[in-house]
Amino acid sequence: MKGNSWRSIQLGDLFTIKHGYAFKGEHFGSAGSHIVLTPGNFFDEGGFKNKGDKEKWYSGKIPEEYILSQGDLLVAMTEQAEGLLGSAALVPKNERYLHNQRLGLIQNLSGVEKRFLYYLFNSQPVRQQIRSSCSGVKVRHTSPSRIYEVKVDIPPLPMQRK
Repeated sequence: MKGNSWRSIQLGDLFTIKHGYAFKGEHFGSAGSHIVLTPGNFFDEGGFKNKGDKEKWYSGKIPEEYILSQGDLLVAMTEQAEGLLGSAALVPKNERYLHNQRLGLIQNLSGVEKRFLYYLFNSQPVRQQIRSSCSGVKVRHTSPSRIYEVKVDIPPLPMQRK
């Protein structure tokens, strides 16, 4: 139940999104030092999906700022299968996964808890707004600016932590 303390706000007032890196395909393989995350590492309803033997390992040079940390929040910005666009996942392990170009890293949170934001991204109202603003016919895409425009109602921080 919403109270007077809830705020109507756009997502862009709560965080920034960093684009991932375009890792070179010739360095993908079945072995390497890190796993390159793709939209295939997201469940449609949200959450991290381990792909087991089908993971894309990377053996090339890695820019340090694209190595993810446990608890980093990512959002799928490309939909290769219907229902995936806007899906959010939390990185499960430190320094094992790489931030790929089709994923947005949520950063610089202001007035919102990361765990609350994870659930907010995976809610139907937010996913529908992201989907309705996307581009592309066969493969749908969104962008940070489109995600920033999504309108939500959020409770005060103490309620987000419950």
